[in-house]
Amino acid sequence: MKRFFATAALLTGLFVSANAQTTTKPAAPSPEMIKLDSLTKLSQRFLNEQKVDSLYALMGAAFKGQISPEMMKQVASQVSGQLGKWTAAEPVGIKDGIAKYKATFTNAALDFYISRDAEGKIATFLMKPSE
Repeated sequence: MKRFFATAALLTGLFVSANAQTTTKPAAPSPEMIKLDSLTKLSQRFLNEQKVDSLYALMGAAFKGQISPEMMKQVASQVSGQLGKWTAAEPVGIKDGIAKYKATFTNAALDFYISRDAEGKIATFLMKPSE
């Protein structure tokens, strides 16, 4: 399990600032949160269906410059193998454009962070143990 978290942190740690750990819950979903909800649902679907190429296609240029398709496939395989099916994603809040969700898997719950770049592609894609 430690190897999974280390790999996941390597995969996405480059894109999350320390400020992302503290989020505030919005009173009503903002237009940005609605877009991030959509990307989260697509990510959940593609991860569960092992459509890693489709998931990778959602990523922005900066993400793709740091993470290869092969590395993405390895991490997706580890996530599915160790955590099981991603069953729910509950929004917690958004701060500085980075949304935080409680991601529930068959075998564990994680904090999931996601943000978009200027082109609407995924810039931050991070899963880590729940705080």
